[in-house]
Amino acid sequence: RDREEDVVDGSSTTDDDDDDDDDDDSSRSEDEEAAAALVLEEELGSTPLTSERNEELVWELAEMILREKCVVFITGAGISTSAGIPAFRTGGDAVWSEFVTAMGTRKAMRKDVLKWYNEFWRPTFESATIRSAAPTPAHEALAKIARRYPRARVVTQNVDGLHCAAIHGERGIPDPQLVEAHGRCGIFRCAGFDAAGKHGCERCAEDKARDTWYEVDELLDEDREVWKQTSSLLKAAPKCPSCKIACAVPVALLFDEIYDAHFFFEADAWDAWLDDMDAVVFVGTSFAVELTREALRRSRHRNVPAFDVNVNLAPLNVVRSDYLRTHTLQGDCQGILPRLAFLCTHAPLPTPSSHDSAAVGPPPYASSSSSAPPQ
Repeated sequence: RDREEDVVDGSSTTDDDDDDDDDDDSSRSEDEEAAAALVLEEELGSTPLTSERNEELVWELAEMILREKCVVFITGAGISTSAGIPAFRTGGDAVWSEFVTAMGTRKAMRKDVLKWYNEFWRPTFESATIRSAAPTPAHEALAKIARRYPRARVVTQNVDGLHCAAIHGERGIPDPQLVEAHGRCGIFRCAGFDAAGKHGCERCAEDKARDTWYEVDELLDEDREVWKQTSSLLKAAPKCPSCKIACAVPVALLFDEIYDAHFFFEADAWDAWLDDMDAVVFVGTSFAVELTREALRRSRHRNVPAFDVNVNLAPLNVVRSDYLRTHTLQGDCQGILPRLAFLCTHAPLPTPSSHDSAAVGPPPYASSSSSAPPQ
């Protein structure tokens, strides 16, 4: 771009060949970086997991995906902590507190929407760190699996948008295979009330407010630029771009809302996926929300395998905890999911003893049975 501008204004003083060489070097550098990233990804996935039980379970999962079974992944905050986004309930940097439960409600938002934005939502969910976060190797692994296997589906509790962010120039999880069940930062809906918390006849119709959302670039001019500045306090709550009367509020599931509060949450979609699933895989979740509890109940009722990828074992008070604790790939999902993606994208499966062997199938210590597990 700089080279083109120099030529246009006649100020170029360097040799054209030298400039072309610089451009080529820059291009090669970018290509080399992309190639290096792919090599690192392959190396990470090609190495067997250190835990024999984890390796056994990851082969079992890979076999199901390769057979095009319907495998539903449910992801929580643990998949994004490596991107610099703190978890809510676990870990030394968890942001969970009574403040969050008190402010994360529609009631609190309606009471003083400007204060709600400036003191709660923007510092907690719209910080510069969160906005600049990039997908982790675990996000990339799930995207790779989903793009190759249409029956692999992802339901996320996270609002960081990392599952649909671009990875190596491609969208992450294909849209038909992804449900952001708790919403996403950076998109808005009509609140149905104005800055004073009052409903008005000029607001969007209820059906429209429940079915429509707006990107940041669709906000009104006076709201859009201020919103993009994370360091600035809002002087007024943004307005709905459609009715221009009611406030525009985040498309995020608040504590006093239900899953069908907005179309974006796609409650019907994930509900149907749980009825259709051949296996469910929890990744980095603490099982504290209704979505995960319902998935566990459904897996028990339908007697389908359930797996947990987590640094901690499931709490004893959750449904099916005894079974789940024996089907936990305990460790960092940033290593476990790339291993799963490697096995799923290098079919036929190599034997654990030799990646050069033509033999296929699970490792000797893995069960090859496709029957549902005992309760």
